[in-house]
Amino acid sequence: MKCRMCGFEFDETKLENRGCSSCGKHGCNSIHCPNCGFANSPELDQEFEFIKKLKNKIRKKSAN
Repeated sequence: MKCRMCGFEFDETKLENRGCSSCGKHGCNSIHCPNCGFANSPELDQEFEFIKKLKNKIRKKSAN
């Protein structure tokens, strides 16, 4: 995973304290960057990927 705040790349599956244990919130599902502590949301990454794919499809149709 790449942190959206500082750009640090890390393997979220190898973090000891991820998600709620790092921030104290319950049910946040965020993965905190070991470099800066920013709460990255895996769901948000999936939404951005969907938006990127949708934009590419629209561009291809408008180019034709």
